[in-house]
Amino acid sequence: MLTGSALEAPEALAAIRAARKEKKLSLAEVAETIGKSPVWVGALFSGQAMLTPETAERLAPVLGMSSSDLESLTEAPVRNSDPFLYRLHEMCDVYGDALRTLTNEQFGDGILSAIDLKINFERRGERAVITLDAKFLPYKEF
Repeated sequence: MLTGSALEAPEALAAIRAARKEKKLSLAEVAETIGKSPVWVGALFSGQAMLTPETAERLAPVLGMSSSDLESLTEAPVRNSDPFLYRLHEMCDVYGDALRTLTNEQFGDGILSAIDLKINFERRGERAVITLDAKFLPYKEF
């Protein structure tokens, strides 16, 4: 269990970024070592994901830190936006209606879960391939 937070979230984020850079670890290498996806690890290092105490225990030694240094990262982050994220929003704005219609045609009336979601990122030459693997949640009558 984590005890006695030594660092506040901004300092903890700076520390994990510096440790990763110093150790010359890619996001994929960190992800493989702690058993998470590179996308999730990237979100963590960007301050956009929350560590569980168990994951903090696995991450700390990879970075040469103590788990108590990571305690502040076990709290829900305040999520933000930037130009890259703006373009992702734009993709949803432009194609979201079509994707919703296709989802409704193939699955029925419902939504795709952002909670039960797996994301994969892959480079294919000059293309970036983002795969969203979301659970379908049907609306229910009551």
